[in-house]
Amino acid sequence: SQLVATHEVHKDSWTPEKVFENAGENDIFVVTWGPLVAEHIKLIRHYRPRARILYYAQSFGWNVRVPRGIPIACVSRFVMSQCALYAPENFCTYIPPPLSPHFKMKDSPRDIDILVHTRKQNNYCLKQLLPALQAQNYKIQVLDSWLEQDQLAALLNRTKIFLYVTELHKAGLFRRLPGEGFGLPALEAAACGALVGSNLLGGVTDFLTPGENCIKLQNGDLDFDLRQISAALKHFNADELDAKNIATEYSPNVIQKKWGKLFESLWR
Repeated sequence: SQLVATHEVHKDSWTPEKVFENAGENDIFVVTWGPLVAEHIKLIRHYRPRARILYYAQSFGWNVRVPRGIPIACVSRFVMSQCALYAPENFCTYIPPPLSPHFKMKDSPRDIDILVHTRKQNNYCLKQLLPALQAQNYKIQVLDSWLEQDQLAALLNRTKIFLYVTELHKAGLFRRLPGEGFGLPALEAAACGALVGSNLLGGVTDFLTPGENCIKLQNGDLDFDLRQISAALKHFNADELDAKNIATEYSPNVIQKKWGKLFESLWR
């Protein structure tokens, strides 16, 4: 496979011009991300009229108009349902992103009661729920910077509850969509055995289930949410089997096989 960048120069990627110079007749073009998907597909068809093209939908709502005949692989079932609604005549399937091998449950002391990463959290989480939790005698860690994957995995393995109460997803300047396309941080937390506190918007519903590996938060009653978190901390016991199942289901090997089966079914 070869990565192609269309709007920037990157040492590890090719330009579209270089791709068309070197592409073979049986190559598959996977177009993904951003509002210019239709333009990229048009460009490929201009240079390779018979090209095999697939759109990998990591989100929706960017005024993307996928031409008829272009199959769509979706990052979550949430995105798949939207693509099936807005592009009903296109082939559509579900292939999630792979989970880094760093994110798996380890035998670590859970000395962090609550972990929250400020990125993507909504105002309720940051301005109401978090201050109320900080006023109590909990061991809370707040992340506001990027960490290497191994560092984040180690932190999640020390965590009992990971807060992931997200904003409405922004698609373009003005549109607000009901949830994120996937929600990778929540998946990483669940794979490390942490309980996820979430408002369950978007693709996180693929792998989060309240009463099992998740607490449903933002119920319209702050005290109710606080009681839920208190009870969960009191009775916390990391579910090793659930964490292992998630890590396996989203492992690179499993996801790679899904891609292989999809390409074989589309272009035998």
